[in-house]
Amino acid sequence: MKNFVPLVIAVLLGLAAVLAVGRLLKARSQAMEDTIEVVAAATDIAEGDILSDSNIMGKEVPVSAVPVPAIYWSRSRMVVGQKAMRSIVQGDYVLLDDVGLSKSMADVVGEGEWAVTLRVPAGGIARVLQPGDEIAVIGTFEIESTITSADLAAAPKKVTKEATVVLFPRVRVLDIGGMDTRGASGSQGSEIIVSLPPRQAQVLVAAQREASLTLALRRPGDAAAISRMDSGMVDKQTFDNLLKGLESVKMPAIPGRPPVTAAKAKPAE
Repeated sequence: MKNFVPLVIAVLLGLAAVLAVGRLLKARSQAMEDTIEVVAAATDIAEGDILSDSNIMGKEVPVSAVPVPAIYWSRSRMVVGQKAMRSIVQGDYVLLDDVGLSKSMADVVGEGEWAVTLRVPAGGIARVLQPGDEIAVIGTFEIESTITSADLAAAPKKVTKEATVVLFPRVRVLDIGGMDTRGASGSQGSEIIVSLPPRQAQVLVAAQREASLTLALRRPGDAAAISRMDSGMVDKQTFDNLLKGLESVKMPAIPGRPPVTAAKAKPAE
């Protein structure tokens, strides 16, 4: 019986060590995760109450735990003076769906920014966007360059090149406008209202005439790839490079079976 006591003690100590290591790893993992401050209820809020500075507060939470309709604390001014659409318990998130945005759109435009309309084809990312989302705007356009010939008598040659680049890596969505609106070409599209600094707003307006624009939805509070230079450029050379080192695939006559090869003649003895 005495021989079992040290064994039991050793097992218990091992379990305690495993639990301690697990808690330490979990604590370190939580400490390493990025956090962001969002709007939460500082007091119990009843349906119909007018939100004020006294009944909202900033709440620091892990980025992975932030709901899509959460409101970043940096934009808390957009909810002050708004009416609560439901009861909110103290400490809970104040979501975009919880407030009736009766203020002018101008009240939610970022300081030093302008609100502009972005028109994109209907469907895709535009179909699931909500106010408060962050997007990247990607443009595909043609660039025309002139190449001077070595023969001075020959006229310069014009070459057109198509390229795809990230125009704006992080843009805040203010509102979703009319869906399935028809542009001058008759094609259907969606209108999205975004907030940008004045110069960037001008570029976006011009880009809608010069380029085909595509949207990419970003993770809330993601600080990665916020420089447009990080993403590089996709052009014909990009696809040429993809083919380097690759062999052409030969399809068999019968799918699912290897190609039939002619039998090699045996060398003469």
